[in-house]
Amino acid sequence: MKNLFRNIAIASVVATGLVATSCEDMMTVDTGDKAYTNAQDTLYSYLGIMRAMQDVAERQVILGEIRGDLVSSTDYTTDTLYAISNFDDPADLTCSMLRVSDYYNVINNCNFYLYNADTAAVKSNIKFMVPEYAQVKAIRAWAYLQLVKNYKQVPFITEPFSNLDVINKFDYASNLVDKSNLVDKLIEDGILQFLDTPFPQYGSASNPQGSWNNGYTEISARLLMIPIRVVLGDLYLLRGASSSDYEKAAQYYYDYLKTEANPMPTQYCTANNQRGTMINYRYEGGWGHWASTYAYSANNSEVISLIPSSANAGLGKMLTRVADIYGFTPTSSQQSEASTSTDSEGNTTTNTDANGNEVFEESGTITVSPNYKRQYGPSNAFQDVVNQQTYVNYSNVTTSNPIASYIENCDARYGNSIMGLTYEGVGYPLCCKAANGNAFYYTIPTYRKTLIWLRMAEAINRAGYPEFAFALLKDGVNQYTLPEVVDKMETMIRLDENGDSIPVWNLDSTRIVRYEQDTIYYRDFDYGTYGAMYYVTDSTQLYKFNNFLNFTDDIWNSTYGIHARGAGFGNWTAANRNQVITNIAGYHDSIYYDYSKLLLAQDVKLETASKDDIINAVENIIVDELALETAFEGNRFTDLVRIAEHKNASGYDGTEWLAKKIANRGTKAGTRTSSAVDGYDATLYNKLKNQNLWYFSMPKW
Repeated sequence: MKNLFRNIAIASVVATGLVATSCEDMMTVDTGDKAYTNAQDTLYSYLGIMRAMQDVAERQVILGEIRGDLVSSTDYTTDTLYAISNFDDPADLTCSMLRVSDYYNVINNCNFYLYNADTAAVKSNIKFMVPEYAQVKAIRAWAYLQLVKNYKQVPFITEPFSNLDVINKFDYASNLVDKSNLVDKLIEDGILQFLDTPFPQYGSASNPQGSWNNGYTEISARLLMIPIRVVLGDLYLLRGASSSDYEKAAQYYYDYLKTEANPMPTQYCTANNQRGTMINYRYEGGWGHWASTYAYSANNSEVISLIPSSANAGLGKMLTRVADIYGFTPTSSQQSEASTSTDSEGNTTTNTDANGNEVFEESGTITVSPNYKRQYGPSNAFQDVVNQQTYVNYSNVTTSNPIASYIENCDARYGNSIMGLTYEGVGYPLCCKAANGNAFYYTIPTYRKTLIWLRMAEAINRAGYPEFAFALLKDGVNQYTLPEVVDKMETMIRLDENGDSIPVWNLDSTRIVRYEQDTIYYRDFDYGTYGAMYYVTDSTQLYKFNNFLNFTDDIWNSTYGIHARGAGFGNWTAANRNQVITNIAGYHDSIYYDYSKLLLAQDVKLETASKDDIINAVENIIVDELALETAFEGNRFTDLVRIAEHKNASGYDGTEWLAKKIANRGTKAGTRTSSAVDGYDATLYNKLKNQNLWYFSMPKW
């Protein structure tokens, strides 16, 4: 471990004099009139951090997927990646994917910045360093979050390593963090004070956010930022030590969606009903469509945070490995054109330097070609999740009485997750979220809005509100679509003046639905000596005690069910026939995607099951939705580990659940049009019963 940090320190010292040059090679930035006294001390230090982030971007995707259940190796998988995906516990540095030092390089860059930044500096009555300082805190928190998810327990270092003396004196053993204490350490370090700090602005008056040129396109600088609330939500969800942690996670996600982002983008998906043919029931865009929205307002886009790729190696770091592993061979080109400027009257002139020589701008393009020799393809388990879905379709929509039909084994998101390639008469499905056809997408998203919605649903469910969690998937939740809250009632008591129990209401063990017109007692917490109870007449009352359940504000009216992104919507009417789903709340079909039916499919009977059984079953539904929505994006394995540990903590065998899930990634149930495949891997199952193999090993110190 000392050798690891010694190398980082030496690299940091060497890089100190080079950071501006290397960052300018990576990308240039349209800064406009920025409030900096010295751009080299601020802007380019942040660019140096982003350059370090590029070194961990692709491994986040690759390591997060090849260890999960949604992709499978092929005959073309390298030995090293095959070993990783089969949990053979490879050592650090055995391949470029396993250099924990790269994460600490990000952290050390952040530590240098935070140590040297003068947050008290004022220009034009503005503490101009604070927004960027807050973002560096967010990036460092994100880096530690990834380390803990991948390595379980890691050294927590907040001072820059610039010399060997600092390294030799550092007490590693006493400064370890894991999921149980990382959020506390970051709060102690002061991250909470920056919750409402605005993002840095690198642009001009007409474009305050500024943009970053990667040699091919302009990327909104806003999207290189990480929202602190989202990181805090992830930290509490990861820990999951109590209902309080889940409530805090839900609240941070909720607050982010409400205060920092429009809850849903204006055009989120199109699944309109104009012609009744499957081509119109498509999921608009895949990863690439989301990535392409960075040219617009970040508050209206699906992707909210990303790591950029340069357009060719001459311009900086190219992030092409994800596309390559999934079966898309990249080719880059470079162009050089004379730099020009246009004045207010539209006249264009060629730019020259101080010596009168023409200035040339470098640019580039990356194209990809599908290649059947992909190292990883979609697993049978992924196809199985898709096959369990049903899509609602309306025919004869030009008439006043359209007919609903249901397409089995179908989810509209599949078409933008998988691309078919035929080579010599054999079909090869390719995971195409990082590329599609000949199109290459120049970013690696770290967060997108629907992922946050799904994690909020996960947190709300574990906090004790499975009905609300399921409603987020099915119809979305707003003032018109609040769910019916179901709760198993217990005998309610309170204390008299002598401290004796007095029965307040006696109910048997049957389940009761809280309809709006009913009054049902609900036990919460005690006040003082006498104890207290409150009662809830309907679900609109719950937000008085849990603000993250308050969906009554108009801002939530455009929300709709996440599952509807892939399953169409029901209740066709003439009024909504030409509208996209974004404008229709609560219209998702209820015949197949039904709460009680989906629970019953897991042998959980709503009328008699315990609350814990229902929460566990709804969590499994969320896991499937995560597969349908976020497959191949890099979250799958760490999502499964987090949820398995939550199951273990709540009395269910999460270890068995995870081991079976991944051991069955080659298995697929039969349908009317396809045969069942038994791909159970007993060796892999036995490995995964050992929780130590869920994490990579840190180098020894």
